[in-house]
Amino acid sequence: MRNSVLLLLLICALVKLQAQNYLISFSGSGASTTTDSVIVENLTQGTSMVVESGYQLQLLGALSTADPGSAGSAKSLLVYPNPSGGEAILVFEAISNAQATIELSDMSGRLVATKQAFLSAGSQSFRICGLNTGSYAVQIRSEGYLLSGKIISRSCSGKPIQIYHSGQPSIPSVPKKIKNSAAIVQMQYTSGDLLKFTGNSGIYATLVMDIPTSNKTITFAFSPCTDYDSNQYAIVEIGSQTWMAENLKSVHYHDGTPAAYYDYDHDPDNSLIYGRLYSWPAAMNAAQSSNTNPSNVQGVCMNGWHLPSEAEWQQLAGYLGGSNVAGGKLKETGTTHWIIPNTGATDETGFSSLPAGMWAFWDEFQWKENRCAFSTSTGNLAMIEVTAMMLQTANGILTFGTFHPDDAISVRCVKN
Repeated sequence: MRNSVLLLLLICALVKLQAQNYLISFSGSGASTTTDSVIVENLTQGTSMVVESGYQLQLLGALSTADPGSAGSAKSLLVYPNPSGGEAILVFEAISNAQATIELSDMSGRLVATKQAFLSAGSQSFRICGLNTGSYAVQIRSEGYLLSGKIISRSCSGKPIQIYHSGQPSIPSVPKKIKNSAAIVQMQYTSGDLLKFTGNSGIYATLVMDIPTSNKTITFAFSPCTDYDSNQYAIVEIGSQTWMAENLKSVHYHDGTPAAYYDYDHDPDNSLIYGRLYSWPAAMNAAQSSNTNPSNVQGVCMNGWHLPSEAEWQQLAGYLGGSNVAGGKLKETGTTHWIIPNTGATDETGFSSLPAGMWAFWDEFQWKENRCAFSTSTGNLAMIEVTAMMLQTANGILTFGTFHPDDAISVRCVKN
């Protein structure tokens, strides 16, 4: 009998732990003390949402159920990803069968794109393509509702802006606001879930990885990471190092001199997602590449950042538990970009490595969706070999290998 009571108490304690609700606030430090929006991704459950400025996030325990009657009737607009790389998805709930108008304006108020469509009641999705660098206001008007939001783009596509109706959304549904608490949005959460927070403030974006166990404030350390072409990159702190959380896509050096690069398959649209590919002389900036194993080389990186050396990659691998497991901790999860099996991928660092592939010096593009490689400043042209890091879908290993200097691969810069 006593054992049964103890077992019951243990089960109750576990249920209580699983059902904990946590309130998460957001702030900034460094270059900005405020946030415009925060993208929240639950990497364990594969869900995501956007928390707009002025809102707090309430994480709902997996065993607690929000009262359907307590949610407000107003619907929300989800913009994803935000900031975008030139393309964004709009997701919202249409509350009636009616004609809807979607309007996109730049920050001067000028209408840059519009779309009309007859929508059925329920979840709806639209895709916006061709966004240039800057901020946009989006508004959706229809019978019984008016939705508005903001889109931040960090890429210049050079193409006309287009809006397409995608039908039913394939990304998580729109969060509901709590009645009488308009400054709170909810997200389902199970104790132990790994969350990826991307804080955005103007031109700045910083990632924070966390597994919340209580109410807390997530503070984003904002720092400039903008190249000559005005591409703005998210950053992430891993141990004592600060890395770009996206692949470089610059076509110029910091002084405006054109840089040599490749778009995978010569298609610029690939570079919006995967970044551009650079040979070692291009990544180093040819004037610096005659040295053997130079350190702190700016190369193609923006001011305040440099091309990491092999030693700096070794430092990263050591912090993550060694090269045999570091690769998985650096890879984006899932198979949206990586082909199956994407073994070991947890992205617990927020590095979010993508399978960008490479251009081999014998004039062949290869590896996209299967592997990627990153330049270092460590190499020797006389020996015709340079050191690079490689990740692949087949395992979670961060491989240190040698490449031909003319092979074009990805670049991640590290902060000075």
